[in-house]
Amino acid sequence: MASEKLVIVESPTKARTIGKMLGSEYTIMASMGHIRDLPEHSLGVDIEHNFTPQYVDTPRSAKIIRELKSLAKKADSIYLAPDPDREGEAIAWHLKELLDGSTKAPFHRVTFHEITKSAINKAFQATSEIDMALVDAQQARRVLDRLVGYMISPLLWSRIEKGISAGRVQSVALRMICERESEILGFTPEEYWNFNADFEAFSKGSGSIYSSKLFKINSDKFKASSKDDSDRILSAVKGASAGFKIALVETKPKNRYAPPPFITSTLQQTASNLMGYSATFTMQIAQQLYEGIELGSGTATGLITYMRTDSVNVASEAREECRRFIASAIGPEYVPEKPNFFKSKSSAQEAHEAIRPTDINLVPDKIAQFLSPQQLKLYTLIWRRFAACQMAPAEIKQTTVDTETRGADNNLYTFRTTASVTSFPGFLKVYQSDDDGDKDDEKFPPFLAELKPSCPSFLKDLKTEQKFTEPPPRYTEASIIKDLEANGIGRPSTYASIINTILKRLYVSREKGKLIPSELGFKVNDFLVKSLPDLFQTGFTAEMETKLDKVEEGSIQWTQMLQDFYKDFSDWLKKAKHADSPEQDKPKILITLLDQITEWEEPKKVGKRIYNDKKFYLSVRDKFNEGAHMTANQWQALLNLAAKYREKIPLLMKDAAEYGFTAEVEEAMQKNSDNAERIKNSTASDDDVNKYAKIFAFFDNVKWDEPRKSGGRSYDDGKFFNSLKTQALSGKILSEKQAYALAKIAGRYKAQIEGFAELAPLLGIDPDGETEGSGDKASGTLDPQTAEFVADLSGFEKWDAPASKGRRTFDDKSFFESLRKQHESGRTLSNKQTAALKKIHAKYFKPKE
Repeated sequence: MASEKLVIVESPTKARTIGKMLGSEYTIMASMGHIRDLPEHSLGVDIEHNFTPQYVDTPRSAKIIRELKSLAKKADSIYLAPDPDREGEAIAWHLKELLDGSTKAPFHRVTFHEITKSAINKAFQATSEIDMALVDAQQARRVLDRLVGYMISPLLWSRIEKGISAGRVQSVALRMICERESEILGFTPEEYWNFNADFEAFSKGSGSIYSSKLFKINSDKFKASSKDDSDRILSAVKGASAGFKIALVETKPKNRYAPPPFITSTLQQTASNLMGYSATFTMQIAQQLYEGIELGSGTATGLITYMRTDSVNVASEAREECRRFIASAIGPEYVPEKPNFFKSKSSAQEAHEAIRPTDINLVPDKIAQFLSPQQLKLYTLIWRRFAACQMAPAEIKQTTVDTETRGADNNLYTFRTTASVTSFPGFLKVYQSDDDGDKDDEKFPPFLAELKPSCPSFLKDLKTEQKFTEPPPRYTEASIIKDLEANGIGRPSTYASIINTILKRLYVSREKGKLIPSELGFKVNDFLVKSLPDLFQTGFTAEMETKLDKVEEGSIQWTQMLQDFYKDFSDWLKKAKHADSPEQDKPKILITLLDQITEWEEPKKVGKRIYNDKKFYLSVRDKFNEGAHMTANQWQALLNLAAKYREKIPLLMKDAAEYGFTAEVEEAMQKNSDNAERIKNSTASDDDVNKYAKIFAFFDNVKWDEPRKSGGRSYDDGKFFNSLKTQALSGKILSEKQAYALAKIAGRYKAQIEGFAELAPLLGIDPDGETEGSGDKASGTLDPQTAEFVADLSGFEKWDAPASKGRRTFDDKSFFESLRKQHESGRTLSNKQTAALKKIHAKYFKPKE
């Protein structure tokens, strides 16, 4: 009877590629990534018992687990072949833990760094055990990240807004981006001037023109920081009576050496700089190239080695094959006498290889027809970089020419010209990129090297150029990855997810390739840095990465590492919870004032919650009187109550002034006023309700589709429509998003709606347009005053000057113009926008009698 061999990998693509390389006795299954993880809605870590993770099956893995257990029962051998890194090792361990009770078959760990027939055969002939040090490092990182995220996120909910979160590494990246933006916002440009001269060599009329820049005055590097300085220098140089002469001609050979082959971070940086690929997109394409491409033979093969690596090592066979290829395809003179070797950083996994083509003979042009444009671009980049890394250096001749004169002010002025000419291209024959350094500058003529010291030169033109120093550039994906790596933060498997997470959370936006922190991002960062400065500093985060590396090496226990971390973390967390808490005398005074209230509002039910001012106040007061520390949230809640009941507290402002919390009370009053305005603006008028009733009546005969699932969500048109109807007819205005959704529903059920042509204008959509509805013109806020306010302000000219407050600039005119354009294009203003428009109108126009 033939033996049954079960091979488990992570992805279906990898399974298909490997399956065609192994014999029929192998059954290949994909686990679809992790089959077990920490629970989604609880901490999932038993802190009291050595930080034991409480793993659960992932929601989507139930079917896969059943299939794997069934196949494991029949198997004679089980080969665990996830990726060769921490995550892959952890997946292999989880699979073994899960299947061990379902089979008597032995487990074998199979690792490979490329998916080619020879590499797969070699890997299956040299199986190993699961590396528990790698598993422990992955578990330590997972638990560490869970502790930080789970315990700090609630602080953000209470201080900033619900639903946002913090991450151990992502928050440090956010800090770096926010600090860079603060540098830019606080930057003061400094004026400076350049002097650009054109000289004619040898003799007047020779036509031998070269350009030069003022470099030194006497022995000092020159500096002109004002127009007065510039005019003085210009006058002195132009007034030179001694003329100009060549002071220095120096030509030096310079070798430019090939860069190392790609690792994850440098591939992401270069793909971003040259092709505009995001780190996530680069890894997606690289994964496709690694897992296998069908090249017309009916069998797929991996085109590159494993793409998550921080090692620049190259297998000796691949290195020698590359040198042979260069000699035959490019020329023997391009092969250095000895192979090029590169040194990885100390934390790199030496067993890994750099990212390279699995076969250097598969030149990009040869396989272009089998690749998508994006795959071809990335493969070409990897192929060229690897070929270049084993090529001879480029040989460059660099010529420096100094031209000087004694100015009218008797100072010695030196102008410098530098030119580089490539005498032998070396690796540049196959690889050049915009960020690789020097390039030949063809505007410099070849006669420069023929000039001799003391030869005369003649000034043809001299121009000054006013310049200003520039702030540091905003981060791009490439530069933030470079700085994260330089600071020891993150690892090959995490760079893309770090950036993706802060973008997804809307802490940062990507505009024209630049990473710009949002207002929310600034708020989150400011709070975290102020409340937990030690946790979110680059040095501490890098130290934790080093400790994780030590766990992987087996030099420290992962549970001990977590115990050491948690001891400090607990103290930091305790302090953070009391950050911004008031001094104890302030709550005492405010409680004394609030005790004067004898008549409280009746409890209100909003949704499923009941709001009872008196009950809440007494609860906070009693806990405080029992010795509990008042939190910042409780203090803010009491301030809000004081603002709300200020007419019943005659001494409020006097005592607030005496004890130093006047500004806090005034802020609470303003917030109270804004909330009242918002509630007022969200209440529909009788005309609105009548209009809504007319709109919803058109849907009376619609037969709703059955609920449908997409991803992890369920969509029920009928249920959603009824919720909108209930809200609108109860007197609440639909939001812009809700109005947009209603328009889309109308478009989707157009065929069932009798009188759709009459309904469409009420929803602001084209009756003859696309069936999904146009949401741009969906009428959400049915406010008859909007058009009147826009008309009043359109001709207004006496706007207040823009005013700055913190990082923000408030410009009434610009803001109104944006609202006017939106209104005139037929798009609805949101409730917030409508409220803002009313405020601006009230500010500049007295209410009509």
